[in-house]
Amino acid sequence: MRTSASPAPESVLVVDDEPSLRTILAFIVQRVGAVPVLAPDAATARQLAAKHSFACALIDKNLPGENGLDFLKWLRSVQPGCNALIVTAYGNVDSAIEALRLGAFDYLLKPFEVDGLEHRLKLALDQWRLRQEHERMQAMLVQADRLASLGLLAAGVVHEVNTPLAYILSNLDWLDEELPSLREGLKRQGRQGTGTELTSLAERLAAVESTLRDIREGAERVRHIARDVKAFARREDDESVLVDLREVLEAALKMALVHIRYRARVVRDYQDVPLVKANEARLAQVFLNLVVNAAQAIPEDGGDHEIRVRLWTGPNGEACAEVTDTGTGIAPEHMAHLFEPFFTTKRSGEGTGLGLFICKSIVESVDGSITVESRPGKGTTFRLGLPPHVRAARATLSAERESSAAAS
Repeated sequence: MRTSASPAPESVLVVDDEPSLRTILAFIVQRVGAVPVLAPDAATARQLAAKHSFACALIDKNLPGENGLDFLKWLRSVQPGCNALIVTAYGNVDSAIEALRLGAFDYLLKPFEVDGLEHRLKLALDQWRLRQEHERMQAMLVQADRLASLGLLAAGVVHEVNTPLAYILSNLDWLDEELPSLREGLKRQGRQGTGTELTSLAERLAAVESTLRDIREGAERVRHIARDVKAFARREDDESVLVDLREVLEAALKMALVHIRYRARVVRDYQDVPLVKANEARLAQVFLNLVVNAAQAIPEDGGDHEIRVRLWTGPNGEACAEVTDTGTGIAPEHMAHLFEPFFTTKRSGEGTGLGLFICKSIVESVDGSITVESRPGKGTTFRLGLPPHVRAARATLSAERESSAAAS
């Protein structure tokens, strides 16, 4: 029986101090097509759960040392996706309520019927599989929306790249013409140079240096554009890092510049905000969607329109962000459906209806919130609240306390 080797994806942790019951429970796990991983106590189970992920767990309530409910609480904190079933010979209403409150999938009494336990374990595994499939489909939707956004931005990116490339090529043509004659002038100056020729050559060298600086600046612009596109387009893993919302918002504004330029001016109102722990590429996708939507909501009528982006710290220490436009607004009957998948008010072929749904999913995946306010004919505001990273928030609080102490 497997006890410590790396378990298969659909593994079930069996925690029971009675060897005979562990054998029976392992047999039931195998009957439902999963791999049993056995532990005689909570300490061993903790070591296994720290190394491996489990689809489900069968936990005896009365264990030597740490009891099963305390272990369940710990397991839910480190593996919230694991469906845990409490199995006990000493059941009562209070412990059943406590187990379910702690997140147990089910609560069963010993002695149990093998078929009954097998059925409930099957249900737990089926729910785990459905959740895995949902997460996989969610990741595919996020990637599909990112690729759709890239398609929308492609023409703008080409335009942004072509502008610096045009003057790079123009300056290179000039250098091709200038450098040979400059080389001949230097040769003549070496043979019989005059003060006037030296002055002329110095001026021409200065012009060449200036042109080379322009070329370098243009090449740097191309490199930055390419880097921004690559960072947004890459298929990221689920790694979370400390993210500065100002940097992410600025990257989104640069990417959406071609949509904004002829419709509105951008007004920035950035206050200090705490760092948040999230996937940077996904947050960039959220802000890009919101900024592009804001630009598309503004008519190209030559009016005095603006897109206002704000950052500030909320009353509970959360990082808050806001994107406001002075566009056409959203009809009241559409407000309740904005975050539903495939809902769109755009013309056919202009939107997938996934953008805001994906935004909401990404924001809520980091325990954040997104809300919207709109008035037809006046504009729309999308507001995000993201929890601060604990360490960063504490550092900010400590700095504030030190500042207050110094002032007093």
